[in-house]
Amino acid sequence: MSKYITFIDQVGRNILGIAAQNQQTGSLTVVNPVMIAVQPANGQLQIQLVPLFFAEFVKYSENNKRNFEFTYSLNSIALGSNFEVDDKIALQYERIVSSAFNTQPVTPVTEEPKVIKLFDE
Repeated sequence: MSKYITFIDQVGRNILGIAAQNQQTGSLTVVNPVMIAVQPANGQLQIQLVPLFFAEFVKYSENNKRNFEFTYSLNSIALGSNFEVDDKIALQYERIVSSAFNTQPVTPVTEEPKVIKLFDE
């Protein structure tokens, strides 16, 4: 069984993510959900995964990760069933989650940058 869950939300977006371990009755909580965007390109379909919320807006947790969860009412979504996500899509999702969501925080630079004069005064 696939660890990925897919569904169509109340505004018609195709959503891919991983179901959270703790679920409440009547709702579905998804970890790091992404929208599946499909666009025609050169006679073929191009698939792009777009995070629903950008990890750069989330503070790092104690374990140095930036995961987030969205909770959807089961009454307002259509769950996908009887199929598994293609390996290429799963790999793309894992790349997005592992790089964007869980990179190490950048240490801010404390010294002033050197000013370069372009013209004589």
